[in-house]
Parts: sequence; C-alpha cells; structure tokens
Amino acid sequence: MSDVDLKKVYRWQCRRGLKEIEIALNDYLDRFFESDSEAMRIQFGRLLKEQDADIFEWFTGRSLPQDTDLAEFIPHMLERCRRPH
Repeated sequence: MSDVDLKKVYRWQCRRGLKEIEIALNDYLDRFFESDSEAMRIQFGRLLKEQDADIFEWFTGRSLPQDTDLAEFIPHMLERCRRPH
C-alpha cells in the first residue's frame, strides 16, 4: 500500500467518538506521519487499532499501555503535537 493510500486509511481510522482523541491523532497524521520513521508509523497504525477508552486513558496519563512500544510511542507523539506549528 502506498503512503498516500495508507494515510487515507489512517485518516478514516482517526475518526473517533472523542474529539480530544481525534485532534491529537489528526495532528500527528498531518504534521509528522509522512516524515516519521517507519517504526513510528507502524506504532501509529497499532495505536489506531486500540479502543477509544484506552487511548483516552493513555493520552491523559491515567494509565499506560501494557505494550512497551506503544507506551514509548504515545508520550513521544503527544509531546511533538504540543509544539506549535
């Protein structure tokens, strides 16, 4: 699958029930996805497969994923998204 097609699939998967999650996911997708490493892009795809309630808990720091790769990726992603454009 090409990067453009993958980004389209991920854009659809960023649609969530919680606006706070959507904002962070779409910001990462728009600003960093294309230039990020393959490993980071894979982690983003894995994150999109998780449940909204879990993602919300992780994004708010209330809990951490048991998956160590996701536990490392999420703070990295959120910190980058906090930076001004």
